[in-house]
Amino acid sequence: MPTLFRVIALLAACVPAVSRAQHIPHLAGADSARAHVGAMATGLLTTANPALLGRRFTEGYLTQPNLLGDAALGPLRLIGTLNFEGYTLRRGELNAGMYGEGYADRRHPHTLVHEAMLAVGTPSYAGFRATLAGGKGFTPYGTDDPMMRPFVKYPVNHHHAQIIERVLVMGALQFARGDRAITLEQGWFNGDEPVGPFTAPQWSRVGDSRSTRLTVAPFASLEVQASSAFVRSPGLTQGGAFDHRQRSTSLRYDVPAKRYALVELARTDESLGAQRVFRFTSALVESSITHRGWAVSARAERTDRPESERLLDLFRTPSGHVDFQIVGITRWSIGTVQVAAPGTSLPRVRGTHVTPFVEVARASARAQRTPAVFVPAEFYGSDTQWSLSIGARVHAGTMRRRMGRYVFPITSSSAHRHP
Repeated sequence: MPTLFRVIALLAACVPAVSRAQHIPHLAGADSARAHVGAMATGLLTTANPALLGRRFTEGYLTQPNLLGDAALGPLRLIGTLNFEGYTLRRGELNAGMYGEGYADRRHPHTLVHEAMLAVGTPSYAGFRATLAGGKGFTPYGTDDPMMRPFVKYPVNHHHAQIIERVLVMGALQFARGDRAITLEQGWFNGDEPVGPFTAPQWSRVGDSRSTRLTVAPFASLEVQASSAFVRSPGLTQGGAFDHRQRSTSLRYDVPAKRYALVELARTDESLGAQRVFRFTSALVESSITHRGWAVSARAERTDRPESERLLDLFRTPSGHVDFQIVGITRWSIGTVQVAAPGTSLPRVRGTHVTPFVEVARASARAQRTPAVFVPAEFYGSDTQWSLSIGARVHAGTMRRRMGRYVFPITSSSAHRHP
C-alpha cells in the first residue's frame, strides 16, 4: 500500500509537466496531434451511524484514484483510464444502499482498466458525422459516471443507470448545427459484470448484449437522453441467470464551473425469457451551484435494491450475484448535501488543484414486499442511517468534465484544465 501512495504522489507531481506539452509536433499527412494526461484521487474519512447492527463505523480511504489520458491523431482518438481502487478499496467504501459485484452497503472497487477505447470519426458532411469505437469502457446507455459528478458517494442506482467496464463495439451517427446536436448510438458488449478489479471479462460472451442511446442537445448547456439495454445474465459470468432489460431517461443542464442539474429516471427488469420476475425503479435529482469560490450541491434519490444473502462479512454477498438468492427488495430514500471549495491550488505544484469538501447523507430503507425475510430496521438497528464524509479531491493536469462518451469529434467542452 505505501508503494501505491508513492506512485500516486509521483503522478500528481509529474502530470502537470506532461499536460503542458499538449501539442505533439505536426505529422505529415495528418492533423496536428493532441495528447492530454490527468490524475485524480480523493482522500476521504467517513463515519456512518449505524452502518449495521446498531454499530457506528468510521473509516478512511484513498478513493477514486485514476490516471486519465486521451490522444488524437487525425480521425483517430484513444481514450484510457486506469483505476487503482483494487489496491486502495479492497474492503469497499462505506456507502449506505450501494450494492453490486459482491458488495452491499459498500461501493465496490472498479477494474484496473476502467477505459481503453479507440474511436475513429468521419469528416463532417452537411452537419453529419459518424463514429466507430471499440475496446473496453462504457456502453451507450444511461448517464455519466458518478465519479465525474459533484458528490463523492455514489448513488444507489449505479447499476440501474450505467453499464460500464464491458468489452464493446459501438457506432454513432451525429447531426450537429451550431450548439444543437442529435446523436444516436448503438453498442454490442458482453453482459457479465466484473467479478473483481483484476479479472478479465468473458471474451466468449462479447456481443451477447446490446444497448441504444438517443441524445438531443437543443443548445450547448442542455441535453436530453433516452436509452435502453438488453443485458444477458450479468450476475453469472457463465450465463444462466436472469437477463436484464434496462431503461434510462435523463435531463441534464450544465454550465461549467457555475450551475449543474440532473434529473434521471431508470428501470431494470429481471426476466426469464419473456417473463418478468423482478422490477427495480430509480428516480434521482441532483444539482450544484458555484458562487464566490464555494460549491453547494444537493441530491435526492429513491431507488429499489435487490437484497441477497450475506456472508460472514455482512458487507459482502456471494461472489457472482445469483438471482434466486434474492431474499427481498428494499426501497432506499437518500438525501445528500455537500459543501466544497473548488479550485484551491497546491503551493509549489503547478497545475494541481485541491477541492476540500464536507458531505452529509441521510438514508432510510423499507421493504417493498411484506412479510419480508430482510427487514432493514432490524438489520441496521435503526430506521435511519446518517453518514458524514470529510475529505479533499486532488486533480492534476487535464481533467475531463464527463466520462463514458466516445462520439468523435469531442467538443472542446469535454476536456479542460481546472481553474
